[in-house]
Amino acid sequence: MPFPARLSAVALSVLLSVGASVETARGQAAIPRSPNTVRAFFAGLTGPNTVLVVWSGAHVESDSVWMGYRVRRTINGISPAPFELIGQHKSKNTVTSACLATAQPCDLSQFVVYPGGLFFKGFRNNTLNGAPIIDYPPGAPTVNCDSCWVFADPSNLAGFTSQYAVTSIDTVRLVASDFTESPINPNEVVTVQPSGPPADDLERVAVVPNPYRGSAEWDPAPGESRVHFIHLPMGSTVRIFTSNGELVRVLIQNPNANLGGVTGDLEWDLKNADGRKVVSGIYIYQVESPAHRVVKGHFVVIR
Repeated sequence: MPFPARLSAVALSVLLSVGASVETARGQAAIPRSPNTVRAFFAGLTGPNTVLVVWSGAHVESDSVWMGYRVRRTINGISPAPFELIGQHKSKNTVTSACLATAQPCDLSQFVVYPGGLFFKGFRNNTLNGAPIIDYPPGAPTVNCDSCWVFADPSNLAGFTSQYAVTSIDTVRLVASDFTESPINPNEVVTVQPSGPPADDLERVAVVPNPYRGSAEWDPAPGESRVHFIHLPMGSTVRIFTSNGELVRVLIQNPNANLGGVTGDLEWDLKNADGRKVVSGIYIYQVESPAHRVVKGHFVVIR
């Protein structure tokens, strides 16, 4: 379960000030370095609300000041503050690797649930039906990785864009009664929008939110409206009509549109083919799968 902690004012200033790295030449203690090659994934095995954060800590774990990791997250439109703490691992904790193909710990006898969240040292069985489950290391995915770290976040929200950051901690030296923490590296902040996988049929196709009332919590910014078609077959065609049968927009579902995994979702920005915002009213949608099966439904837009 997530670790419910908030940034203290001093800890926040440490995180956001990359230039605050301590200079040992001035007699100050070294700050831990952050890990690199951070990536975030969602997969059909884990469900639409779960994100796997993966990183490499090989270059920092030999440092004498490294004593664990923290995972921080922002869910756009939901998180009350940026990069809230959701997971913490101390180097003394017992961990096992994650078996990705079965979505469970590889060694249940060595698996301990800590208040700081679900951490795994390494992953195994990164393959399903002959294809990698996650693209890690990026661009050259491997079946097993003993040096990789995995954090399972089961409390994300499908359809919401999220950002993750991973930092290192020193549990001996304290700052304002909190562990010393490495700065967030902006180059290692990853973005992901978890969702469910493509559907095998058309029975579960839906539009959310319905009705759309002027805004949705996942809208990228004020005035940038979004509704989501969910549970679509891969590569299906969505046609949107007014209640009078006038064609408004034609959209093609892209299973690779969302970062981090294969999606069965499709966003619509509530604009017609000419780029103008649609007005309030009832709209009809028609979803046609690549196999030429068709389902119809309706939804409401209230401006």
